[in-house]
Amino acid sequence: MLLVVVLTMIVALTVGLSLASRTITNMKISKQNEESQRAFQAAEAGIERALESAIGSSLEFGNNSKFTTTITNPQGSSFLLNAGETVEQDVGLDVWLSEYPNYANPVTGTVYVYWSTTNQGCGRTDDNVAAALSIVTLSGNLSNPTVTREVYDPCTRIPNGSLFDSRGGSVDGTSFNYATSIPVLDGIIMRVIPVYNSTKIGVTSSVALPKQGTVVESVGESGETVRRVQYFSSNPQVPLEIFPYSILSQ
Repeated sequence: MLLVVVLTMIVALTVGLSLASRTITNMKISKQNEESQRAFQAAEAGIERALESAIGSSLEFGNNSKFTTTITNPQGSSFLLNAGETVEQDVGLDVWLSEYPNYANPVTGTVYVYWSTTNQGCGRTDDNVAAALSIVTLSGNLSNPTVTREVYDPCTRIPNGSLFDSRGGSVDGTSFNYATSIPVLDGIIMRVIPVYNSTKIGVTSSVALPKQGTVVESVGESGETVRRVQYFSSNPQVPLEIFPYSILSQ
């Protein structure tokens, strides 16, 4: 009889400890979820404030959360388009070769464009197929610019594609499979458009290029949880009337 009582107490104690442990675990997960949400909301608030004020800052909230923001401007002789994020297929981004918004001080030199990260290749039928690039450059007199277009396809899907360097290279810590060089004389603006797939794109130049936009990085914290949010605000894209569809689609 005593043995039965002891066994019953052991079972009851085990079940009780299990329930207590599960309750503590659930409370911990709930707290982590709340902290994660507050940290993310703080990071988003930091992005909004930085875009309004155009300066980096820090702010603490009353709910045990805070943010810290930093602002950088991609420019100079080496940078990643779209702050290192993927550039969307058939949309592309502009590379400013003159100063926004009045197209002042057009550059003369050689611009190198890099694309297709190491997990992309030819002969693929999935999302990792290598992208081609269509690059349209405006240069010369702003009132009557010269328009040049080149297409670079590492997989020879486009007839009469231009030559490129299959050795690729590295830009700001990102490795690329392919690269091409584009000489510009009094360059105004260049639009780089991925074809067949979206891809990351890097740019280097023999001369310093002007500001391409603004990158805001916001770090939100709540308790022990940290969340980072990055936002890229490009210079407004040039209207399609300047880059006619007939040119882009030839």
